[in-house]
Amino acid sequence: MHQLMPLALSEGGGLSEMFNVGVSSTYWTIVIFCISLPLMWKVVFGPISKALLEREEKAREAAAQAEAAKEETAAMREAVQADLEQARREAAEQVQNAKVRAEEREKEILAKAQEEAERERARSREEIERAKASALEEIRSASVELTVSLSEKVLGREFGDADQQRLVDQLRSEVSSN
Repeated sequence: MHQLMPLALSEGGGLSEMFNVGVSSTYWTIVIFCISLPLMWKVVFGPISKALLEREEKAREAAAQAEAAKEETAAMREAVQADLEQARREAAEQVQNAKVRAEEREKEILAKAQEEAERERARSREEIERAKASALEEIRSASVELTVSLSEKVLGREFGDADQQRLVDQLRSEVSSN
């Protein structure tokens, strides 16, 4: 088992021997560190600091762009909402206008239908009056002929044209007055 142990442990020093350096080594380490610090600052820490600053600046820019995009999105959302509301108002107005036009058209159609019905009634009345007048004229003519015929038979003589005309005029005046 003794052979398996590392050399540092077998001699009894362990890790503490490794850190056991003299004062001169510590002095030279500090001197070398101080001499190399500006070089390390220029070569290592400078680019790292610069990269970190650039990264921080890019993060700020990205945050500003994100905020601007957020504001733009909100403005666009408001614009779309306003457009949508405007479209809704216009649609409602168009529907209302269509209803008004439909009501007006309905009134026009009803008025035309009533007017047409009134014209039809007037035409029918005129036809009835003409038919009535024609029928009355036929009845008058027939009654005159019948009266003349009866008068000729009752009186036993024939009436001349003048007599017939006088009798017709007399009957017409009597019928018209009734």
